[in-house]
Amino acid sequence: MKRITFILLCCYGIAAGLNVALTFAGNESFRFFTKILLMPLLLFALAAETGLKSNYARLFAAALFFSWLGDIALRWEAWFIQGLIAFLAAHICYLLFMLKIKGDRGLLQFQPLFGLPVLVYLVILLFVLNDYLEQLKIPVYVYGTVICAVWLYSINLFWKTDKKIAALLCFGSSQFVMSDSLLAVHKFIYPFEILPPLVMLTYCSAQFLLTSGAMRYIRLIDKEQQPSL
Repeated sequence: MKRITFILLCCYGIAAGLNVALTFAGNESFRFFTKILLMPLLLFALAAETGLKSNYARLFAAALFFSWLGDIALRWEAWFIQGLIAFLAAHICYLLFMLKIKGDRGLLQFQPLFGLPVLVYLVILLFVLNDYLEQLKIPVYVYGTVICAVWLYSINLFWKTDKKIAALLCFGSSQFVMSDSLLAVHKFIYPFEILPPLVMLTYCSAQFLLTSGAMRYIRLIDKEQQPSL
């Protein structure tokens, strides 16, 4: 990892920690300022580490950009649908990135039952939310299906690629599902005071893990494509 990448990731960690603390304190103004710094810091770290030269890097950069748009849109209640669409686009980019990862057959191709908990979780989540969604039922159903598809495919990366890369992407995807699930409970069912800090904690963790996994894979691909002497 390059020094500038390490510094940017440290700045991300500081901004994330401040955001969680400010969310817990209920300081909306400064919380939003730290929140809109998060994705640019990860994007700059990705650019510094990879140069955004490959399709992999550019696709993942698009995911971070759409996440940033989602962070901004969700600042206002009236822009919830726009924020949902932005994050849906981000998850589609994450899914396409994972689908492009080369390798042999993955874990789910050997044993599909490892994906069953994800499907069960999705069914239970949508069942619990169903009566609270009203006109947002279809958008939330679509979004929930896509984020669980990303999680499901990240599980399949085990045995398909380097285990550290697979672990980072899988744990990042699962953290994202957890973050969005907590957000849905807070928004649609009951606004527990502890949920917003937990949402941001899991969200920041998810984006960091996903970005770390992506950078590690892009470095691996670049190394393999370098001509041997």
